[in-house]
Amino acid sequence: MVSKIKIICIGKIKENNIKELCDEFTKRIKPFCGFEIIELKDRGIIEDTELVNQKIKEEKIKNVFILDEHGKDLTSIEFSNLINKIEENICFVIGGANGLSSNIKKENKTICLSKMTFTHEMARLFLTEQIYRSMMILNNRSYHK
Repeated sequence: MVSKIKIICIGKIKENNIKELCDEFTKRIKPFCGFEIIELKDRGIIEDTELVNQKIKEEKIKNVFILDEHGKDLTSIEFSNLINKIEENICFVIGGANGLSSNIKKENKTICLSKMTFTHEMARLFLTEQIYRSMMILNNRSYHK
């Protein structure tokens, strides 16, 4: 199973309720694997993409998944299996309000949280919850039903 999971996101969470929920899921994930959220300032598609690529190179991350509405749809079980198959670090990237360039999507795998569009704050909450759910599934805990 993966040893560390990172989420690179453009922008900070401004809604206190969403931040508190993300913090709670982060706390719940940490006993199972290393977990880190890296926030980058929103500067526009081109600069955001460059910053994300730079961070991926700095961190030497090989398993990168861009969240994109056209990405692969996964059930919670399939998402858990994806995480379980990766033995190295994994990184999920959430773009800002205007998304990321198509180049970064071509260079990495893409996954979809939903065919619906969410704010990046909500996407971070949903992704963090799904990572926690995956930890519960992979460790045969009762959270997932």
